[in-house]
Amino acid sequence: MASTSPETAGGLPPLKLSYFRVRGRAELIRLTLSAGGVPFEDERVSREEQQRRKAAGELPFGQFPTLSVGGQLFAQSYSIAKYAARLSGLMPSDPLDVLKAEGVVDATDDVRSKLVPIRYLPVEPAARLERYAQFFRDTLPLWLRHFEKLCADGGFLVGGALSVADLAVFNMCDYLTLPSCEVLAASPEHAAMAASCLDGFPGLQAHRRRVAEVPGVAAWLEKRPKTPHDNVLTLTDADFS
Repeated sequence: MASTSPETAGGLPPLKLSYFRVRGRAELIRLTLSAGGVPFEDERVSREEQQRRKAAGELPFGQFPTLSVGGQLFAQSYSIAKYAARLSGLMPSDPLDVLKAEGVVDATDDVRSKLVPIRYLPVEPAARLERYAQFFRDTLPLWLRHFEKLCADGGFLVGGALSVADLAVFNMCDYLTLPSCEVLAASPEHAAMAASCLDGFPGLQAHRRRVAEVPGVAAWLEKRPKTPHDNVLTLTDADFS
């Protein structure tokens, strides 16, 4: 289970993951470390502090998330997630299985790259909601059919054991069903599209339940902050529970 303490465990250097107060690009890393029982400090940073660090040249590539490993700072969310998977014993040992697992991880980012930009479109709410409707109606089902095939065997996705591939697919299902922004959350009709987007994909739903039952994952899901949506630009302190 994740820890808020920077103490080392099992000979590992202290790990500190820094990101905004949302799930976003850090959540796969959090899930992976938690599933593997690797302690880490989960630093939730304001946008103002992130901007200060960026202006001061403290962030590799000028962006979040970052992972401090024994004081050395690293960037890029999927590189960090794959490193976390190796620390957690959740990256396969066979090179072909690694290729498969990393391909699944990258495919989930293809889905994310089509969803998240809608949040930032400089358009009126009605136009943004129409883009969300198009995504859930026309774009997403094509991708979910591919993932449904991966789940056809009813077990874990690579090598018969939990891996970062399973956590990436779980995380994808998680951010698809949580409203991406306040505009989506405020529309019952469109929020329902997100909440029900996995309907008709029983393999994916079963896989999601299976991963959620992993002890480290279950513990993380219980303790992580709850918010009505995942837009760091508009969340306020009152939105957190």
